[in-house]
Amino acid sequence: MNSSLHDIGSDNDDDGQMNWSPTRSYWRGIAFTCSAILAASLTACSPTMNSHGNIPDSEVIQSIRIGSSNREQVSQMLGTPSAVATFDKEAWYYVGSRTSRLAFLEPTILERKILVIRFDKKGIVQQLERLEKQDGREVQIVDRKTPTRGKELSVMEQLLGNVGRFGGAGGDENDGLAP
Repeated sequence: MNSSLHDIGSDNDDDGQMNWSPTRSYWRGIAFTCSAILAASLTACSPTMNSHGNIPDSEVIQSIRIGSSNREQVSQMLGTPSAVATFDKEAWYYVGSRTSRLAFLEPTILERKILVIRFDKKGIVQQLERLEKQDGREVQIVDRKTPTRGKELSVMEQLLGNVGRFGGAGGDENDGLAP
């Protein structure tokens, strides 16, 4: 009985207590488990690719004729623009990007293409402009606060500020408003 226990990694000491000692098969099992966990974690960290927006084909863009194509034709060829100029509505923007994201890290921009189509007042294409990722500029955010006019009120002043300003149920008909 003692030899069969020894084969599975246990042994009896002089007091009859059973001592456990790892065997070669035990260490193989541990190595296999660790390598399986490592393989699973490495495959889980593969990047995910995302496409956003509308990146028109070069062939379709070449079919747009400056001086003859109009808004309706452009809309049929490229679809709805991503954005329209705010003030004059004479420029359409088609924006598309491809990004790669690894786990929880910030996404990396792989490709960004912007097509700007400018129209005249009659709706005829006057200019096509293509912009790429390298044409972009970083925008720095300013953390300043804009001061506001007026008095800074404490919490108590805000809570008690309107007490007594308005008439109750027995007040005049205007409820404290000027006649």
